[in-house]
Amino acid sequence: MRNLITWLSKRRFPYEPLITVEISKSALLHNLNEFRTRAPHGIVAPVLKSNAYGHGLMEIAHILKDEKNIPFCIVDSYFEAVALRARGFKIPLLVIGYTRPDTIQRTRLPHTVFTITSLDTLRNIEDVERNIRIHLKIDTGMHRQGITLDEIDTAITMIASNPLIRLEGVCSHLSDADNTDPSWTEGQIRAWNTAIKKLKAAFPLIKYTHLSATDGHRFSKDIDANVSRLGIGLYGLVDGLSFNPPLSLKPALEVKTIITSIKKIHTNDTVGYGNTFKAEKNITIATIPAGYFEGIDRRLSNKGALLLGHSEVACPIVGRVSMNITSIDVSHDPTVTIGKPVTIISNDNSKPNSIQAIAKLCDTITYDIAVHIAPSLKRVVVQ
Repeated sequence: MRNLITWLSKRRFPYEPLITVEISKSALLHNLNEFRTRAPHGIVAPVLKSNAYGHGLMEIAHILKDEKNIPFCIVDSYFEAVALRARGFKIPLLVIGYTRPDTIQRTRLPHTVFTITSLDTLRNIEDVERNIRIHLKIDTGMHRQGITLDEIDTAITMIASNPLIRLEGVCSHLSDADNTDPSWTEGQIRAWNTAIKKLKAAFPLIKYTHLSATDGHRFSKDIDANVSRLGIGLYGLVDGLSFNPPLSLKPALEVKTIITSIKKIHTNDTVGYGNTFKAEKNITIATIPAGYFEGIDRRLSNKGALLLGHSEVACPIVGRVSMNITSIDVSHDPTVTIGKPVTIISNDNSKPNSIQAIAKLCDTITYDIAVHIAPSLKRVVVQ
């Protein structure tokens, strides 16, 4: 029915988006398999939270739906879990963020498990009237969420006294796994291994134990766990060369648009808000229909570059990035026309507009750039 409605809508309101986000299925699955070589028992749980790190929740779920050997996928919120189930996604889900206790108690969402992040939440689900499965989060040193090591005995007593609560899994999170100095992470791993030993003794049927996220795969052999979580690495947005041995990772996302206007400006003319760009000579500028709302970081104003045409010549961004418009210098191309393609974000890390390059230029992390690609933009899965 949904496909029929979509088809009818396109017939009635024909429209070709000005901006498309292309997601490479082959790159995504390649990255998944690369990390499986480092994961405990080769088992990886993909992380789809935050609109799949900006790549598109439904599109990434569609790519993964028939993939074998995935124990569960991870979302942050109950809302994301509901959205996936509404679209027919069948793989088990773990909601890793905080969920209200009454939601945990009342939900009928199939094959959905919740993470318990505190003793307070554990107490508040004690009156559950049906079987529920949980993953218990342990605080091994990050000190955001999780039950402390001193609280584990209390948690064991609470869970063991309630036959309706099944401890399906245990998890924690490494806070400094990308540091070249591994000492802090090694301390967290020791705390984790101690906690897991105690919990396994109390609950021998625990199904899943997971500590490592993307950067934590460096330490998999030292961790008592049987699953790892894969977020940013799934999308190819970390440096594979930082692993030993190196991983061959491929960015899975590319954002494309077209030129929508062209203008010749003269020496000393300014461009954009605040007159932050002044032409030092006669130049040709063009605009694209994307700005910081669509995901072009405002910090790229007068610093970043986009790629013009199929030859992908780098064109500097001139003036401030606006909410829905960005101007670029296209003086090198006397044949430029409205409708010529522009690559906003490249999937080639050697280009100045790859997510890794943009993050470095903006003095931020790749996560920050990826998740701010507007959810309203059309995502298209390509091979």
